[in-house]
Parts: sequence; structure tokens; C-alpha cells
Amino acid sequence: MFFALFILLLTGMPIACGLGLIGLVSLTVLNPDLVQGAAHAIWTNSTSFVLSCVPLYIFLGEIVQRSGLSGRFYRALTLWVRWLPGGLLHTNIVACALFSAISGSSVGTAAAIGAVAIPELGKLKYDKKIIYGSLAAGGTLGILIPPSIPMIIYGALTEQSVGHLFMAGFIPGIVMGVIFMIYIGIHAKINPSIAPISPISDVSSKPTARGLIFSLKDILPILIIMGFILGGLYFGWATPTEVAAIGVLMSIFFSAILRSFNWRTLMESAASSVRVTSMVLFVILGAQIFSFALFSWGATREMAAQVLSQQFSPLTIWVIVILFYLFLGCFIDAISMMVLTLGVVYPIMVGLGFDPIWFGVNLVLLLEIGLVTPPVGMNLYTIKAIAKEPDFGLVVKGSFPFVILLIIGVVLLTIFPDLALWLPQKMFTAY
Repeated sequence: MFFALFILLLTGMPIACGLGLIGLVSLTVLNPDLVQGAAHAIWTNSTSFVLSCVPLYIFLGEIVQRSGLSGRFYRALTLWVRWLPGGLLHTNIVACALFSAISGSSVGTAAAIGAVAIPELGKLKYDKKIIYGSLAAGGTLGILIPPSIPMIIYGALTEQSVGHLFMAGFIPGIVMGVIFMIYIGIHAKINPSIAPISPISDVSSKPTARGLIFSLKDILPILIIMGFILGGLYFGWATPTEVAAIGVLMSIFFSAILRSFNWRTLMESAASSVRVTSMVLFVILGAQIFSFALFSWGATREMAAQVLSQQFSPLTIWVIVILFYLFLGCFIDAISMMVLTLGVVYPIMVGLGFDPIWFGVNLVLLLEIGLVTPPVGMNLYTIKAIAKEPDFGLVVKGSFPFVILLIIGVVLLTIFPDLALWLPQKMFTAY
């Protein structure tokens, strides 16, 4: 089945179609009556209440980006962090981290912040490689810091609490943001030319207390929405779907107050949300058919049993899983990679005694690495398109140090699992 899928993907067939087709053919060969089981799996997932928050978080990010709230937020944030070594490069990381808390999409985060940051930093003659790398890597925080669309899908497929997954990703997301900023600061100290300061630039002039206070009107809307989402989940005020719906209303409200919202913005945001949601859910449904076929053949149980019967330590198996995802990340997009492999890898990891919430956060970190590794790294192509950069290699080279930092993040989570598990244990209500 995997070999047939590989051949179909080489022909250019969309992965959702390939997964569904191979799954249906395999079920028909095994027992045509099992096709009804596949239909049941499709119905169960397509009507899942957990997955209903996917389009809402996408819609929220689209409104914030298209209404101009993200651009105002980025420019205001530069006043607060540009004094650090590395200057406005830190704005890229901080803006991506905060925007991640309302977006849920890495590509959406990279696009929203990159569209504003690249022209601004280009005027100041910042090094192109570090601009591209910081934005591509900063964008990956979009699926680690809650809300996260891959975490929603992971929770739906493994029947884990999405609220717990969201909270589990918060501290690791902040840690990764700090690690990125430390690297940028050290790199700027060693080589100041990567972040030159222009004395005549408006952006690099010394901020005043009045300017900092005035900038809050562009920062607070994002912070308020972010605080409501995280607070609602942590204190148990609402489910992930409910906070997403209210977050959409809040984004419309703030956009309207700042006079940056209109009917066209609403329609374009809705249309884009439908397109992205349809693509994501189509992949999920195709993968469910494929996974159901694997399960029906007994392949899932057999592979898990074979791995668990080997005389390898759990840590050795975990290292093999890490290498497996690093390899796949070079060739398959993040969501497809997750839904394709979870049916096999998840039972193995849980059978070895690994915490499913901890594994979910680590899996998202590994998906992040795939987003910034060629030839299929979506964040790399997003930044290349926004920058209109003809040299794709420049984007790849700028992102490579951040790939190493993301791998370090996986190592830290392996050594200190409480980085992911402490906050979910403190939640007031579990969903």
C-alpha cells in the first residue's frame, strides 16, 4: 500500500486522492463489505465537533491578516524590541510568537508577518538570509503555540484532549521563541553587519515614552484576543471551538474600531478559510480511509507488535521515530505526514509508555522542522514568494541554523518532559 501510494504521488496525484484511492482498492481486495466501514470512518471524522474549530481558527487568522491588524501590530512591536542585539530581527520572532496565539497555522503566521517585515527590514539593509530564516522559523511557532490546527487534528485522531494539547504546546513554544532570539542576539554580536542600524531611519530612532504608550493601541487588540483564547482554555471558560468562535467576533470588532474592516475583507477571509479547510479535511478523510484499510489488513497491529517485541529501549525507538519524521518532512507536507503515520506510530509510542500529550507536542515540533526543510518546506516557499526572491537557496541557507535549533528543542523536551506536561496538569477544566 505504501509503495503504491509512493508511485501515485510521483505521478503528481494529490495526496488526499492517493490515500483515499489506495485505501478503497485495498479494502475492496480484502473484503468489499469493508467499504461500508470506511464510509463510517469518513462520516465520524467529517462530523467531529473537535474538528469544527479548524475553520474558525483559520477564519480568525485571515481576518487579522487581511484587515491590516497584523501589519499594525508588527510595526508597533518594533518600538519595544529593537534595542536588543539583532534589532528588528527579534520583532520577527516576537511577532510570530504572539500572532501564533490567534492563527493556528505556520504558513499563515509566516505570510502575515513576512508581508510586513520583509519590506521594512529590506529598507534597513538587514542581511537577507537572516531575515528569511527568522521569518520561516518564527512562522513554525504557529503550530506549536496554541491554537494549533495540527494539534486539533492530532486530538481528533487520537481522542486526546485538544485543550490539554494546546496548553502543553505553550511553554515549549515560548522556549523555542527564546532560543531563536538568543541565537539571533549572539549572531548579531559576532557579526553586527547582519542587523545594521540606520540613524536616519524612522524605525530605528530612539523610542519615547509617549511613542511606546501610543503604540499599545495597535498591540493590545492582538494581546486581548490571545489572552482570551489562552485564558478561556486554561480556566475552563469555554471549549476550543467556543473560544475560536468568540475570537472571530473579537477580531471583527477590533478591525471595525480601527476602521480597517469592510465587506470585502469579510468575504475574502471567508473564501480563503473555506479553501484551506476543504484541503485540510480532504487530506484527513483520505488518510482515514488509508488507515482503516491498514487496520483491516492487520498491518497496524502487526507493525506495532513487531516493534514492541524487539529488544530496543524506548529511547532508542524514539530516536528512530525522530529520524523517520525528519526524513519524511523533506518530502511530505506537515498535515499529510501526521495523518498518514499516526495510525502506526501512535500505538507504538503509547505502547512503549510515552505520554500521548507529550508525544503530540514533540510530533508538532518535528512537523515544524519539515516546514523549513527543502524540497517541500512550505514556510520556505511562502517566504520566497512574499520576498519575490529568485534565489531559493538563500532562503534555505538562512533557515538551516533554525532547523538545528528546532532539533535542540526536541532534545530538550525529551530530557525535560515536564516542559510540555506541567501546564496541562494545572488546568482547571479538561476538554
